[in-house]
This record gives sequence, structure tokens and C-alpha cells, in this order.
Amino acid sequence: MNSGFKFFSCILLLFFTSGRAQEKIVIGEKHALFSKILNENREIWIHLPKTYNDHTISPAKYPVIYVLDGEINFEYYTGMSDFLARTPYADIPECIVIGIKNTERTRDLTPTKSQKKSPVNPNIMLFSESGESENFVRFLQEEVKPFINKNYRIQEYTVLVGHSFGGLFAINTLLTHPEYFNAYVANDPSLWWDNKIMISKTKEYLEKNKEFPKKKVLYVSQADNEEQQKNWNSDMTQAIEDFKKIIEQNGSLYYQHRFFVGEVHGTVSYPANYEALKFVFKGFRTDIKQLAKKPGQLEADYRKLSDRAGTEFLPSETYLNTVVKFMKNNDFKETETYFINFKNKLYPKVK
Repeated sequence: MNSGFKFFSCILLLFFTSGRAQEKIVIGEKHALFSKILNENREIWIHLPKTYNDHTISPAKYPVIYVLDGEINFEYYTGMSDFLARTPYADIPECIVIGIKNTERTRDLTPTKSQKKSPVNPNIMLFSESGESENFVRFLQEEVKPFINKNYRIQEYTVLVGHSFGGLFAINTLLTHPEYFNAYVANDPSLWWDNKIMISKTKEYLEKNKEFPKKKVLYVSQADNEEQQKNWNSDMTQAIEDFKKIIEQNGSLYYQHRFFVGEVHGTVSYPANYEALKFVFKGFRTDIKQLAKKPGQLEADYRKLSDRAGTEFLPSETYLNTVVKFMKNNDFKETETYFINFKNKLYPKVK
């Protein structure tokens, strides 16, 4: 190969490589908010569903998932939620995902001031910056949510997702402000905090209210943590078990507890969040093949889901387009007509 041809080949390679480098895959955007409540700048990361800016369908509204520890969880969580929402196998609706980036994590996510001393040096108090979760939940409710609600098309259904201290925060929010979110996900929550104060708060809540509010969802995951059983913080496992027993004995909450064999505290969130999404939106998925025989089943399934969730869920226009195409391709003419009319009723075209 002569030197001129080599040079020409290199130029072509650089041209095509540079062209490909300009194509970016974007999963979200960052926004900076100044919080008057926290008196500091906070960063939130926002992921919009794939159909959010699709102009071939009617503008839709989407449930919102608030994910704590955004800098750790946002990237994988957005891909996971998109995967679970893909048609025609959608287990969940398409959702807007909000990642909340930390500044002072322990301060924001713990409900009480720490009184725990270091096992190495009893003169040192652990977690000295702690106990201000009430301010943080106000930040979410009074500053972040209004920003999201004003600037994006949202459905009135929200999910709070937390891990470790974030799981502690999620459960505390359920007990103190259950109306703030529709569903709560607590992955390997740090219920050992402050001599298991959350166990006491749960008992007090149920003694006062007898049961949890209707239409609320709680998912709790628990890691195996086998290698940590001899650690000074090993009471985490017992605290989660204590909490599980109280919730299951009461029986008023739409609740699931999952134990993940082989997962440790730092890895459990990934598989747990996958399972949690399917649990929170259980009943959303329908069998497209069965709809050919029972087209009315789709409306019945969504009415059942809406009744359990306390908000109206409808089949998306994207999914109905898929259903219509399936019926057409398989020559189910009557069912095709049924779903065309159903789609036009839900999503009338503006003339």
C-alpha cells in the first residue's frame, strides 16, 4: 500500500470517526436550584421519557419518580425505567425520573441528631452533621416538586426511591408526610439509626392511626450482607426484620419485602429497583394476544390499577398504536376497529 493511499485512508477514517463523535446519546439534563429552605444551591438531574417530545402523538402526562443519591443511581435508573416501559411489553408507564444530587447526605437524610459514639474512640461522635431530614423533605415538597410541576407535563403520581440513609428517609417520610408521595421504595434502609427510632415511630403511628392511608405503596428490599454480620453496624438486619413484622401484622399497606441472596448493602439497589418498579405499577402490563379475544379487558385492567393506585392510569397512545397494528397484521378486523375507536376517544385528533 503506497503512502498516498494510506494518507487518504486516514483522512476518510478521521472524517467518519469525527462524524460519529458528534452523535450523542443524552439521558438527561441538569438544573441548579437555590433552596431557600436549605440556604444553598442544589442540583437536580432530569430524565424525560422517550415519547415526551414525540410530535406524532398527543402530548402526554407522566408519573414522576424522585431518586435520592442521584449521582449514584440516576444513570442506571433511567435506562432501567425506559426498558421496563417499552411497548408492547411495558410493565410500567413511561416516567419522568428526577435525580437529587447530594451535598450533605447524612444531614439531609436522617431524622434525628446522632448520639452514636465511635467504637474506636468513644470521644468522637459519629455522624455529627445529622438530623435535618424535615428540612430536606420540605425542600422536595415545596421547591423541587413545584419546579417540576411547572416546567414539565406531569401526572399526579409520584414515587420516592431511597437506599440506606435514603431508605430511612423514605420510610420516615411515609410516617410523617404520607401524602407527599404515592409510593415509597426503601432499599436496605438504615433502620438501625438512633437505636431503631423508626421502629418506635412505626408503632406509634399505628397506635394512633390504626392503619396506613389508603392507596399507598411501600417496597422494602433487604441485602444479604453476609460479610457484614460481625460489623459494629450489624443490627441493620434485625431492624429491617422488626419493621417487616410490624407492617405485615398490621396488613393495611400495599407492601412487599424482598430479600436478595448474595447482594450486599452496596449492590442491592440495582436488582431491587427493578423489582420495585414492577411492584409499584403491578397491573399495568396487559397481554396483547388476549386482547384480540377480549378487547374490553384492557379497560378493565386499567380501571383496576387506577382504583388501587388512587389515580387514573390510561393506556398510552403509543401502546394503542401497537395494539391496532397487531390486530391489523393478524387480520382481527373487528378488534382493530374497536381499538381504533377506543384510541380516538382517548386521544382525539385536533383538526
